[in-house]
Amino acid sequence: MSDKKTCNKIHPVIIASVFIVVLSMLCLPQSTWAVDPIKFATLAPKGSTWMNNFDAMAEEIKAKTGDNIKFRFYANGIQGDEIDVIRKMRAGLLHAGAMTANGLGEIQKEVLIFQLPRLFKNYEELDYVRDFLRKDLDKAFLDAGYVLIGMGDIGFYYIFSNHPIRTIADLQSPKVKMWARTSDKIAQTFYKKANIATVPREVTQVMSSLYSGQLNAVTASPYVTVALQWHDKFKYMTDLPVSIGVGATVITKKKYDELTPVQQKTLREVGDKYQDKMILEIRKDNETAIEALTTRAGIKIVEFEEDALEAWDAIAAETHNALVGEIYSQEFLNKIKAHLQEHREKN
Repeated sequence: MSDKKTCNKIHPVIIASVFIVVLSMLCLPQSTWAVDPIKFATLAPKGSTWMNNFDAMAEEIKAKTGDNIKFRFYANGIQGDEIDVIRKMRAGLLHAGAMTANGLGEIQKEVLIFQLPRLFKNYEELDYVRDFLRKDLDKAFLDAGYVLIGMGDIGFYYIFSNHPIRTIADLQSPKVKMWARTSDKIAQTFYKKANIATVPREVTQVMSSLYSGQLNAVTASPYVTVALQWHDKFKYMTDLPVSIGVGATVITKKKYDELTPVQQKTLREVGDKYQDKMILEIRKDNETAIEALTTRAGIKIVEFEEDALEAWDAIAAETHNALVGEIYSQEFLNKIKAHLQEHREKN
């Protein structure tokens, strides 16, 4: 009988204690809410400028959120190519990733427009258009279930080859085995219109294809060829910026919504900060890489002939129009070209 009385006396005490614990948890500052580590995948190799910045970004976010937001990185493409990463993000196996426009295009196709051949003449043009469209891009990705942490670029893409490329005819030679990314509709359309045969491969397959001789020409930024260790398989670089590689860092909205508003603000602010820092460093790295490729790796720079350039640009313009309705709308293409024209007239 006494045991029952004791239990009756303890029972309300337990309830009160539980209530106090729950209440105290609800009253914790929003920034102290801990979440499971953010699983982040990228093709970027360890030790590269990209990964060094991602590591620094993660450390700053961790510190500013009281160790409650942590990242678990999967570098070097160990989670597969960007299409694989997107599939895993959709399945909840990964939460975030840094990728090129090809991967981003799996989320929102129109972003691929930034990689149209010969669209931008310099970085200033890219920055002007991209900054102007940032709010539109944020909304487009959010509607697709992702949050843009920051946007960046990889650099201008040049032709690297084992045969000197000075004209379109040189690229049409059966000796040239030109790489085209399997998922890159823009490059494939451009090469097809130029009658250039291609060997479709994903980024993670390029190295083995170079060693086996299945590939002997690629378009890539100078720093990418060094960072991914492709450079020692080439003898020439054609001084013709074919297109520009752009990229961004994204996180699924589902994972983002696990964060408190304060943590979300920290993630976006720090993410943008390091993305801006990375843009400047990567552009500098590309300049340094060109010097290293020519002085240390022995790669010779050849000029694309002036007479061939007009035909090259005409094919690029055909490609811009051919992909309307397939990747982007005519309205979006017109909008970008109008911003470009506006910038060029100002400068």
